[in-house]
Amino acid sequence: MKLTRVLVVEDDVDIQKVIRMSLKLRGVSDVVLVETGADCFERLGSFTPDVILLDVMMPHMDGYETCRRLKQDAATREIPVVFLTARVQKADRERGMKLGALGYLTKPFDPMTLHDQILALLKEHSAKNKEKDGAADA
Repeated sequence: MKLTRVLVVEDDVDIQKVIRMSLKLRGVSDVVLVETGADCFERLGSFTPDVILLDVMMPHMDGYETCRRLKQDAATREIPVVFLTARVQKADRERGMKLGALGYLTKPFDPMTLHDQILALLKEHSAKNKEKDGAADA
């Protein structure tokens, strides 16, 4: 599995820069940066990412609401969402996962391992889907 297109929804410009640099250095060709949930939906009109990295604490629409809307929309529900946030409480993590997120990574994050962490979550998700499909076929 190769990670080539990532949509980053993050309102902190400095964190955006670190994420972009981290992913570009690992060969991700398209890293699109937006600052709000509304910007996320607007950008998805013309860009289909392999994964959405989503902050929780953002102005106007938080990451939880953004994820909820992504998973309710037939056009975006299959796009994997990974939270990348400073919210580290167990309840925060559980809330994100219940909304349909693929994973939950916390800030501060290690730019040197971010790509591998995202890829591991995508592979784990893909393996679970194959198991479900296999069970459904049986």
